[in-house]
Amino acid sequence: MGKKKNKNKVSGAVKTAAKTEKKLANKLKKELANLGEEDIAKVIAEIEREEAKRAAATEKTLPGPPSARAYASLTPHPINNELILFGGEYHNGQKTEVYNELIFYNPVNNTWRQVKAPGAPPPRSAHQAVTTPANKGELWVFGGEFTSPTETQFHHYKDLWCFSLADKKWEKVIAPNGPSPRSGHRMVLLGRKLLVFGGYCDDGRECRYFDDLYAFCLDTRSWEKLSPSGRGPSARSACIMVPAGNESLIVYGGFSRARDGRTERTLTHTDMFRLTSKCGAWAWRSLASGGRPARAGLAAAVNVHANKAYVFGGVSDVEETEEELRGEMSDELQLLDLETGRWHNVTLRVEQQAAAPAHTEVKSEDIPAEPVTVISDDVFTVRLGGARACGVSETGDTPRVRARAGGPGARMSAMLAAHRSVLYVYGGVLERDDKQFYLADMYSLDLHKLHDWKTIVEQPSLPDWLGSESEEESGSDNESDDSEESDDESDDE
Repeated sequence: MGKKKNKNKVSGAVKTAAKTEKKLANKLKKELANLGEEDIAKVIAEIEREEAKRAAATEKTLPGPPSARAYASLTPHPINNELILFGGEYHNGQKTEVYNELIFYNPVNNTWRQVKAPGAPPPRSAHQAVTTPANKGELWVFGGEFTSPTETQFHHYKDLWCFSLADKKWEKVIAPNGPSPRSGHRMVLLGRKLLVFGGYCDDGRECRYFDDLYAFCLDTRSWEKLSPSGRGPSARSACIMVPAGNESLIVYGGFSRARDGRTERTLTHTDMFRLTSKCGAWAWRSLASGGRPARAGLAAAVNVHANKAYVFGGVSDVEETEEELRGEMSDELQLLDLETGRWHNVTLRVEQQAAAPAHTEVKSEDIPAEPVTVISDDVFTVRLGGARACGVSETGDTPRVRARAGGPGARMSAMLAAHRSVLYVYGGVLERDDKQFYLADMYSLDLHKLHDWKTIVEQPSLPDWLGSESEEESGSDNESDDSEESDDESDDE
């Protein structure tokens, strides 16, 4: 009689992989112990348990605006004249802090109030949030990431949350077959469906970008993975995705990384696509982007009454050498016609020009057809003057006119919202000399007048950067691969 086979026998490759995972886990435990950090999964679970203990909602008016941050969500209230700020993060070169604050801004009396409600989600950034007027108002939040203070550990979420604006209570919505854990994705509301596209997930060993598309039905509370016909956008994060009515949306730009053998390439995208739904059938269609530059980390907000989207800021990679890329920040405000898919410049009338400092130099290629004054300080560079009238023009027809001093400067991953014909810009990240400064300023623009930006919160100077000297030396030969990946991840969100 032959020897009985062991059905539970484990292959040598599986054993080796298991040993490797165990070694990595033990190594991480030692590193965390040296840093004084707990395991990130335990931290998140403990936060969620503590939030669930809260018996009732509490509110307080804040003495001033929220702290500097980026990768938060700023969402128009579906009923009241308010904006809803949730989450985000702040990094000063040494330490990262991630928030789960729920803050309401009232533009009429310029006040901020914080609501602490039962069962709140754990802190996160690079998530997505949308509101709906159903059930007296709801805020829906999906995904995002949590980063440990030393940025040694990262956790990507795949959870879905609903906040009742009337009852002031959070609910963690449990539904199977949803998207995998991710951040830097995009989510919009089409009719009664939440559509989630793209994003990325980095578990420390592999960074994956997604091109999948999911729909969550608010009526049945169920997920469905969509498989549209036609060629859609490739895997990416940090793009814009804006609804165009109840049966269509547009995707533009974004960032991804692709590996070719041992070489990894960064890709900043410039393509644009429209997704449509007819009789339950979904289809992608490529759109002409009108020669738009490749850009990621843009902020977008939709003026639903005008069927227009406003797009602000972002970052483009500029090749300095064959091996080095430099991120170039944008302060452009553009308008995307959601019906035609065409881009337009937004030109603002400026009341008064400021005199140019004697030391300022203006390159010839930077000079448009109208006179321009360039002013530089330690925070922003702005251009003044040029337009004789305010309004919207076809891209390329007229010179772009920058906002005057006091308007939002160049940045990426800002929070942008359009509510009751007013556009709001808050926070974001400014990169300078390999340092990332998280901003706390806020501005508004009347979309009817298109006259001038109004400063709500000033950014008098850049915050302190506490990074080490080695981090500040952009050309250091000792710079590790990990630090390079950290720089690239800023584009992902």
